[in-house]
Amino acid sequence: MPSIVSLQNVHKSFHHLDVLSNVSCAVNPGEVVSLVGPSGCGKSTVLRLMAGIETPEVGQIERNFQRAGFVFQEPRLLPWRTALENVVLVLLDRHPASVQREKQAAALLQRVGLAGFEHYFPSQLSGGMRQRVAIARALAVDPDFVLLDEPFSALDFALRLSLIEFLRSLLTADNKTAVYVTHDVREALLLSDRLVVFSSLPGRIKQVFDVRHLRSVGHTLPPALQAIEAEIVDLLLAD
Repeated sequence: MPSIVSLQNVHKSFHHLDVLSNVSCAVNPGEVVSLVGPSGCGKSTVLRLMAGIETPEVGQIERNFQRAGFVFQEPRLLPWRTALENVVLVLLDRHPASVQREKQAAALLQRVGLAGFEHYFPSQLSGGMRQRVAIARALAVDPDFVLLDEPFSALDFALRLSLIEFLRSLLTADNKTAVYVTHDVREALLLSDRLVVFSSLPGRIKQVFDVRHLRSVGHTLPPALQAIEAEIVDLLLAD
């Protein structure tokens, strides 16, 4: 089975600043891959390249997905629309009947734990709840590929851990393929099958860790994952 997306020897620069150098990686169907590295190392650029938002100067990208769902660092909800209406917006070209669109949007909000909050406006929701709406919106199009760009970075530590566990169960239940960008190693270890560790600018892949056989339960890392966490932190500090 072909990869959902693969990058071969990709180089990317902005205004003569080299952002990525000779990056090659692939994401396989059904796996969750985290891109980990220091702030500003090009992780989000890799995500945009995978999505087709950016194009490389050098190298090739092969995409084998039809629909992608994107969750950004900020929820990017329309403030004048309710939670339900924000999800309905992406369903306008999928269901001709408004009743059908609202029914599907309400079901998605229930899945992300927001039953009863359908008619709340973003200003009436907490930061974590707004990100849940954003996740529901991304899943509404039934994507083959979910891209998440540091969606929980603005939230406090306890809430981040709770939402990571929630997201992991959601992706696993639907067998979704996803790429998660973060600078938080523990987040990545709690969520992912594989971690791709990047260097500082220009971003290069330093090492890839396959941890699917070490998946943790809950918020605590088992000793084997703790050892990998320490190894990744050493890699990042040595850069």
